[in-house]
Amino acid sequence: MKYHEEKPFLEHLEDLRWVIIKSLMALTAGAVVCFVETKPLMAILLRPLKAAGEDPQKVLRVLGVVDPLSIQLQISLLGGLVLSLPFILYFIAEFIIPGLTPSELKLLFPIFSAGTLLFVGGILFSYFILLPQTLRFFSTYNQWMGIQTDWTLQNYANFVVQMLVSFGLAFELPLIIVLLGLLGILNTSTLIHYRRHAIVAIVIAAACITPSSDPLSLLFLSFPMYLLYEASLLVVKSIESKRGISQNRTIENRKEELFS
Repeated sequence: MKYHEEKPFLEHLEDLRWVIIKSLMALTAGAVVCFVETKPLMAILLRPLKAAGEDPQKVLRVLGVVDPLSIQLQISLLGGLVLSLPFILYFIAEFIIPGLTPSELKLLFPIFSAGTLLFVGGILFSYFILLPQTLRFFSTYNQWMGIQTDWTLQNYANFVVQMLVSFGLAFELPLIIVLLGLLGILNTSTLIHYRRHAIVAIVIAAACITPSSDPLSLLFLSFPMYLLYEASLLVVKSIESKRGISQNRTIENRKEELFS
């Protein structure tokens, strides 16, 4: 796509309206597909519980009359969001691209690709590593308390969905930091100076994000978020070094032009 001339404000609003409409259509289409394929998705949601050593037939209960339908709708929306995410990002990119310069266009695809990969990576990390450990912790805790593990299916589905979405969003932290670094709002010296503050903020954010208050979930979210913070610091440092090399080359070229 090529760089376009600036559009009037009303045309931007019209473009934004179509971005929202197309994104909602993609989300609806993905949700419909997931609604039809609820049974395979339910099997996916129950896998962490089985990995924790529990039998869903014995542990989970349905108490409300409409609970199964509510759970199916919730699962459909989450699955539809995951399926439609690449299309939604494409529509957003299509809206942003006309206002970008050619140099900024080169960064667009890596940024959106990284955002998708980080979101999916957060979901996979929560699904395969954190959820089984968390469920096993609570089940063992119930046994230690002398309480029988008996959860409602709606409560379990809400817990799993919140964990998956929370970790998917939490893993977007490096992308936000890198974008702020590209815009010149953050730099490596600031990130290093406020590292301790960042650790406290990460722990507080992890406590707010995780639906449970157990220390295991808090640790499992805080530690990778801190590692992602350090990784984003290295990326920002690399961006600054490339900018410095580019600026030095520009100064040298100007000197050569002056003295030639």
